[in-house]
Amino acid sequence: MKQGRADAIERLIQLPEKQAGDFEQTAQVAARIACQQLGVETASIWLFNREQTHLMPICRHQLSGRTVVDAALATCAFPEYFDHLYQHRFLKADVARLHPATKAFGPDYLVPNGIHAMLDAGIRINGHLEGVICVESLRPRHWGEEDAHWVGQLADQLALALATQRQSRQAGQLDLFRHAMEQSSQRLAIMNADTLEICYVNQAYLRVAGGVAEDYVGKPIQQLMMFQQNPESAKLALQTVLETGYCRGEGQVVDPQGRVRWIDFRANRFVTENGQAYLVLHSNDATAEKAHKAELERMAWHCALTGLYNRAYFLQRLNESAPVALLLFDLDGFKALNDLHGHEVGDRLLKEVARRLRHCGERMGASLVARIGADEFVVRFDQVPAQSLHDIAHSFRERLILPVPVGGRSYSVQLSVAGVCRDLLDEQVDAMAALDLTMARAKQLGRLQLFDQALKESFCEQVQIQQDLRQALARKEFELHYQPLVAMETGEVRGAEALLRWRHPRRGRLGPARFIEVAEDTGAIEPIGRWVLETALYQLHLWQRRWPGLEMHVNVSAKQLLGGDLYEICWHQLNRYRLTPGTLVLEITETSLLEEIQVVSRLCNQLGELGIVLAIDDFGTGYSSMRYLQRLPVQKLKIDRSFVMDLETSRENREIVPAIIAMGQALDLVVTAEGVETESQRRLLKQWGCDMVQGFLYGRPVDPHLFEQRYLRINETA
Repeated sequence: MKQGRADAIERLIQLPEKQAGDFEQTAQVAARIACQQLGVETASIWLFNREQTHLMPICRHQLSGRTVVDAALATCAFPEYFDHLYQHRFLKADVARLHPATKAFGPDYLVPNGIHAMLDAGIRINGHLEGVICVESLRPRHWGEEDAHWVGQLADQLALALATQRQSRQAGQLDLFRHAMEQSSQRLAIMNADTLEICYVNQAYLRVAGGVAEDYVGKPIQQLMMFQQNPESAKLALQTVLETGYCRGEGQVVDPQGRVRWIDFRANRFVTENGQAYLVLHSNDATAEKAHKAELERMAWHCALTGLYNRAYFLQRLNESAPVALLLFDLDGFKALNDLHGHEVGDRLLKEVARRLRHCGERMGASLVARIGADEFVVRFDQVPAQSLHDIAHSFRERLILPVPVGGRSYSVQLSVAGVCRDLLDEQVDAMAALDLTMARAKQLGRLQLFDQALKESFCEQVQIQQDLRQALARKEFELHYQPLVAMETGEVRGAEALLRWRHPRRGRLGPARFIEVAEDTGAIEPIGRWVLETALYQLHLWQRRWPGLEMHVNVSAKQLLGGDLYEICWHQLNRYRLTPGTLVLEITETSLLEEIQVVSRLCNQLGELGIVLAIDDFGTGYSSMRYLQRLPVQKLKIDRSFVMDLETSRENREIVPAIIAMGQALDLVVTAEGVETESQRRLLKQWGCDMVQGFLYGRPVDPHLFEQRYLRINETA
């Protein structure tokens, strides 16, 4: 996919229409490429009018047969959308009708046209927003950083085409004026087409070429500056204009002051009324235009803040050839520092880190230093370093963690460092995947980590699991086991938590810890999560025929929360099975709640209207914020097992757990303790007033039949 997208960008760069400044044709091609590479149904290009009051449609590419009539968008009608574009390079709206910047489009555009997700990138020239490329998906879609950066590359190429077109139009208008005036600042030379003698040169030409008119008039065409300095190119241009009547080109010349200048020239053949044929050579100094184009190209491949190469350039180099070694540096806690001390401090710190990386890289023989993320930097080596990669990484780290002085204060940089050597890379393991895995391990261990054989084996296992996951649902390899939730006071089984198991054909039964993270990374979590929810609700439907008050707890991932169809799934299943209100409990982790707090808050309220109970899972492992407990319609919280397992030995946990229970009681929440395995744990929890318990002391997860036999029928007997 990466190579395909890189190739698509390269085709756009080489597009003749783009190089000629034909923005409309370039836009058509860019929209088509966006649809093809991102697998979406439509993409459109828009430009602002002169007054910047409206965004005007330029083109739209449709893969489907539907027709969309685009109208100009008034900037004042959609302030959140335009404010976001002015402040950010791109806009990722996985759930467009709920995203703060795009929800205003919902009633009149998103809903009627069935648009689920939007990915927009600004078209900027010299930092000024000129337009937008808009990619729209009719299906639920989670946009990754790679998608966003790639669309950003498309926008950069459109900016180049737009800048070229504007300059070309300006140059064309100027040419008309200069043709109308015989004496002009444009360099002009006229030759007899038959004898190829110079008939006339203007003062503008003489100022560049030097000399006086007599030095040229009556002399052969070879006396012209182009023939003197670039004879082969000049001969080819002359042959072309004699054969076709027109020629255009560019070249470099050295003026009398010794300066190298870029010349943009056009030559025409025309015949006077008396039948005499002449050649007219118009030339302009294109040095500034060339510099501007070079700057735009530089902007496309460089980070504007640090001056380092950007992710797009780094990935292009990576696709072209494999490095000998790579080092990845992640600034731990940078976002918090940026939020606490302001963007000015954050920017100064990033610039200093970039300077140190560049300096160390030059000293260590690095071939490339790039900023590939907000707080991520990579160093590439194309030659075998004199030192070991570990020693090099250590040297970099020691230099980078030195305090950074900003505005009279010093700020320390905390780093995670990952490294990979070419020796361990192969067709199964690409460099970026190896770096990402190694960085994850470095963050876990809190130190420098190199990609080694153990990590490679782990990676290959993850890749195999990823491949197997694609078939697991279709092959019906998943099953649900159920663990009882018990009322502390009565010992009665009040409900069950649905826990996913994978009957892997080769590895045996796998718990979720072995594959859920892979499922989330690959997007497989959404169909798997849907299957879990539907299967658990069907089982609850069967049980509630006999035990109508039984609860079913189902875990919901962050991607399900933000995927856009959780509400519809719940609504459909609840109406299908007519379950007792308040008996479906969705367990949501703390970190999921805070990813898109406004979107999640709205969805949680909607789910509550369906009679669904919300529980915070693994409470105490995330932010544990009173703010979201008060803001969200949460009715239950579950104390993470890590606090329960050491109750007998940890004084700290014996203080934390009763505090959580007391807080839950104060907020009128039902508190459940997970991971209860011993009688002493149960006694302590009961003493502190815990409402519900769950764990091996009461029962391990079992299949539906055993759950009914062991727990529900016992309840009935009791």
